[in-house]
Amino acid sequence: MQKSKSQDRAQSLEIGTLYEQELQSLHEKLRRQAARSLFSKLQLSNKITVEQLFLELKQHKEMWTEVASMGVVDFAYAVMGDRKVHVSDEKSNGKRTRLSDEQKESLKGIILHILDAHQEGLNRNQIATFFTAEQTQTLHISKAELSNKLRQPLSELLSQRRIHSQGTKRLLKYFAGGSSQTGRGKKS
Repeated sequence: MQKSKSQDRAQSLEIGTLYEQELQSLHEKLRRQAARSLFSKLQLSNKITVEQLFLELKQHKEMWTEVASMGVVDFAYAVMGDRKVHVSDEKSNGKRTRLSDEQKESLKGIILHILDAHQEGLNRNQIATFFTAEQTQTLHISKAELSNKLRQPLSELLSQRRIHSQGTKRLLKYFAGGSSQTGRGKKS
């Protein structure tokens, strides 16, 4: 009978210990969750440096523990929150940038290469889809603005009779090679 009482006490102590461990685990999980939630609600901007942000976070143990355990990509998403892709200050001011002569010549070369590979002809937006990320990065043109940036090089290629077009306005398709007709017109 004494064995059963000692076993009951041992089980009782074990249950109490397990309960305390579970309570502590839930408490830590709740604190981490609160820290992550608070971190995502911060209104961060370029007015604060990364160093300043980290110094501030280190002053709050729970926040710093949470941030220090994040992966780089998770941290970046947490900093960005629900915002869309970062737009540079120049773009946010509504300023447009002009293509340099070097950019135009590079775009013309890529356009000619793309049109040579697609004899059926392509419109401006379709041409833009064939640019690789590496090409747009090298040219310092975002994928979002590429289609609009193609207007001038396409126009210059048309005037140089290195390509020709068929259709009008939104239905305009570009083809490799000059047209036998003068100016824009039907494909010969």
